[in-house]
Amino acid sequence: MSSPRYRSPIVPSAVLFLIVMLAIGGACRGSSGSEDGGKGVAGVETSTPDTRTPLERLTSAYADPVVDPPAATWEKLLADPGFETQAVAVVEFVQLRDEEGAKAGYDAYVEAVSKATLTAGGEMISVNDTLMPGLEGLEPYEGGVSWLATYPTISDYVDAVLDPGVVAVAAKRREAVAEAQVLMGPNLVPEAIKQLGPNEPASDFPSDRVQGKTPDEIVAALLEVYPSGGADPTAETLRRMFTWEGFRDQRVHYINLYRFNDDPGGGATALNEYNAKALPVVLAHGARPKVLANVTHNLVGPVRWDRFIFVSWPSFAVFTDLRLDPTYIEAQKDRVMSADQYGNLITIARADQPGR
Repeated sequence: MSSPRYRSPIVPSAVLFLIVMLAIGGACRGSSGSEDGGKGVAGVETSTPDTRTPLERLTSAYADPVVDPPAATWEKLLADPGFETQAVAVVEFVQLRDEEGAKAGYDAYVEAVSKATLTAGGEMISVNDTLMPGLEGLEPYEGGVSWLATYPTISDYVDAVLDPGVVAVAAKRREAVAEAQVLMGPNLVPEAIKQLGPNEPASDFPSDRVQGKTPDEIVAALLEVYPSGGADPTAETLRRMFTWEGFRDQRVHYINLYRFNDDPGGGATALNEYNAKALPVVLAHGARPKVLANVTHNLVGPVRWDRFIFVSWPSFAVFTDLRLDPTYIEAQKDRVMSADQYGNLITIARADQPGR
């Protein structure tokens, strides 16, 4: 904190003597445990500048061995060559503890992060409640929360998580979260696609391939094309989607995760081929990709993911129509070739939830 600035340098000698004596007395009391709570003359608050390094501040504020980054991870982030220049996207998705007040505690943290992100010059893209996992492996995250944000630089992200308001509620996050995954990387979605309007209703996009069909008929049609499990939803998950009350008109948001393989023609090469082939028909079905990031920092989490994608869909019905489109069926073969492990969470943005 900077020193107080006075309006006039001219002080009568008697007043000056009184001020000096009061200041000396306050300093003496402060050195032995002041009763003024760190306040000086006339109750003016004083503080000692925080001389700790950023690494020391981060490891002090975020010290949980399960849900916070370890010191070595913070150190690597701070040493990134693009620390002051690289724009990044961040996703955090969490499994909440099965305890009363867990969601409210985590929501307090998200609210603080949202404010700090804006202060740091970033953008909170979306805050979401997890409806269900779309693929096997992330079942415990059902009912949890996720958020995505972008920052002008990595340094701005660090400023946000060290914001006093965020640090003040970090303990609530630790108490609320059983497991977390936090990923960072540059957002590769072209600006023209990011600017596409996301709010058109599902009725504006194709769904003819599912209209008039029962859930069992839709499941059967998909299972003729896609095997149950692995890179695609299981038959059980498909039935949950198609019997959900919002199947036809509720906007849903997918967090897609990939851990690439090393196969010739696989990995990122295969997934990029899929994106190039599928993009026209995907956009025609109302999909709005907001983030596509190659992970440069796995900050927290049990899986070292290589890419995360956040994309909005008008509804399950429109998304399912896409999956039955012949152009997409051919394109998605490259997607299946790309990874050793897939993750997928189906979420609903709080901005899209009725009643919010």
